[in-house]
Amino acid sequence: MNTDQPSAVFGRRGRESRVPAAPIGRTARPTRPVGHIVFLLGLTGLLLTVGAGIFWTLPGIGKANAEAARTEQKVVEIVNQPITHLPRSGSFTVFSPGWFHAGATKPDFNNVDIRTTQERLYEGHVTSDLNPTEMFIGSELEFNAMTKYFYTDQTLPKKRLSDTEMVEINGLYRVIGHDEQAALMRWLVISGLAVVGLCLASALLADRPNPAAPGGIDRKLRGKFTPSPPRPP
Repeated sequence: MNTDQPSAVFGRRGRESRVPAAPIGRTARPTRPVGHIVFLLGLTGLLLTVGAGIFWTLPGIGKANAEAARTEQKVVEIVNQPITHLPRSGSFTVFSPGWFHAGATKPDFNNVDIRTTQERLYEGHVTSDLNPTEMFIGSELEFNAMTKYFYTDQTLPKKRLSDTEMVEINGLYRVIGHDEQAALMRWLVISGLAVVGLCLASALLADRPNPAAPGGIDRKLRGKFTPSPPRPP
């Protein structure tokens, strides 16, 4: 048998099989693990908690400031009580220039005892170059460096406070000091929460996918429009 004879299918074109061409430039985005997603959700929850903490703390500052302002007004009313005004006559001592030096020291509201700083400087009838037609009874007057901060009219001397009034002011000072410390602590808390919030927000923004990176959004979209190679004839 001649094995060199051409087969019966001589000249018939065989069927070509084609392997589907792999898409060019189409890269699958990596799937994020569940643990990473939980981590991001945790960061988001912490960020929301920080924001809620800030908004919860702010009203406390306003409340402390308002209470301090009311307490200071009580101090002002006690310190600046009216005094006896007399027309100038007879002998009197003139203080000049004015009654007080410029400036005032802010008291240490948490510790000061104004009873120890009360000064009884005036005797007889006294006046100043600021009161050309008036004089005052020296035994009714005082100077106190730890209440001068609340003097509202420095053209007039100040009424001598009783022990009861000075004890009351000491108590009011403690309230003012407490409110000032409370407001300061709340501001520090807000500052700390703000820093934490910025760090959390930065971490969330840094974890966003980069569209220009390999496998990013731009490349994935470009892969959808990449033409397939032409089929051979």
